[in-house]
Amino acid sequence: MTDELNQRVGFYGLEGVGPDLAQLGQVVEPHLKDALAAFYGKVSANPAISGFFSGRSHMDKAAGAQADHWRTLFRDGFNQAYLGRAQTIGNVHARIGLEPKWYIGGYGLVLDRLIHGMVASGWKALLPWKRREARRLSLLVRTALFDMDIAVSTYFTAESTEREAMLDQIGTALEKLADGDLTVRMAGLPVKFQSAEIHFNSALERLHATISGVSNGIKSIATASSEIRAASDDLALRNEHQAASLEETAAAMNQATQSIAESANRTIEIRSTIAEAHSQASDGGAVVRKAIDAMAQIEQSSQQIAQIIGVIDGIAFQTNLLALNAGVEAARAGDAGKGFAVVANEVRALAQRSADAARDIKNLITTSSEQVEGGVGLVGETGALLEKIVGRVGEISELVLSMADGATLQAGNLKQVNSSVGEMDRMTQQNAAMVEESTAAARALADETANLLRLVSQFKVAGQAAPRAANHAPAPARIVASAPQVSGNLALKQAEPDADWAEF
Repeated sequence: MTDELNQRVGFYGLEGVGPDLAQLGQVVEPHLKDALAAFYGKVSANPAISGFFSGRSHMDKAAGAQADHWRTLFRDGFNQAYLGRAQTIGNVHARIGLEPKWYIGGYGLVLDRLIHGMVASGWKALLPWKRREARRLSLLVRTALFDMDIAVSTYFTAESTEREAMLDQIGTALEKLADGDLTVRMAGLPVKFQSAEIHFNSALERLHATISGVSNGIKSIATASSEIRAASDDLALRNEHQAASLEETAAAMNQATQSIAESANRTIEIRSTIAEAHSQASDGGAVVRKAIDAMAQIEQSSQQIAQIIGVIDGIAFQTNLLALNAGVEAARAGDAGKGFAVVANEVRALAQRSADAARDIKNLITTSSEQVEGGVGLVGETGALLEKIVGRVGEISELVLSMADGATLQAGNLKQVNSSVGEMDRMTQQNAAMVEESTAAARALADETANLLRLVSQFKVAGQAAPRAANHAPAPARIVASAPQVSGNLALKQAEPDADWAEF
């Protein structure tokens, strides 16, 4: 047996009464059926109690179960099985709404019949003092039970009043809580319910703090998400413009790269052309040097011719002198020398012509020498100029070569820059796509935050009022202190299969 059952058995002085209970059962058994029949006959005539039964068969079944319960009690005593059966009966009565006054009153009526049957049954009923003893015992029992009924009913009424007060406060608080008011608090509950009041208020305090924190956090998130959304929109717009500008820059850089590459190719061609010109100028310088050498040789030949002309001029002078001497000798010879004089004249005339011719040739040679000398000077100057031109062409070739190398290097660098710009353009396009996704996410976050803010704003916290929720579940029906009386059919449905009877 449990400690509670032991305490109760000890308080009632029922320890070790097993044999007495068995003997009492034998005494009660002959009168039990009549007592229960009389009781249920009175129950059927009382509408306040008969409504708990569906009919006479239900009452007979309840009477049989009650008799079995008592027989088992008299036989086995106050053990754990008895406690379980008694608690089951109490739970059934509580579920169907049977008030304790009818239960206690029922015991009074049954005990009245049992006492009369035990004290003044059979021939003893003819003895007046036995009947008086039975009436007095029955009156004592019924008076005690009636007094207990009043006390217990008063106790349960007080319990019901306090429970009603608690349930009223709970109902009001839950109704306000259903409307989103988190500032509601419970106060002034009876002492036995103060723990519920403390826990309820503590729970609402924590819920209030949580909703307040969530509300403030959502407001901050809403502000931040709005700023993020605006910044994302602005960034997306700027990134779009930047992507377009970078795309145009990439196209322009590509064209510039192609143009510089073409210029580098043309510079290479120019370098080749200048190299050919330098080679040709060098060849021209060699030709000029040969011309200078030839003119020098011509000058030497002219000098030799002048020497030869001098010799001829000398020969002509000697010839003329000999012709003059011959004419003098012919004159001395007279007539014999006339023929020789003619020959001398002819020789002198020939010598004169030779001298004239030599003088003319000398003049021509002199003029030619002067011209050749001038030509040699000009050719020398031409050679010097050609040397300078060759040097300049060499310098230009080196400069063009350097320019070509620089242009090639710049073309390579521009190709790298163009590749980098293309990569930047690709990355910018990817960044633009990512910014668009971020903007969409920021918009979704802002929408979700607004939705959360709308949901949280349904709750009323300290310092602000919340609108009544548009749609929420209706407040549950308030639980009364004691269940109302129900019809017999409903009692049948609520009663357990093995305990669907009312014990009185």
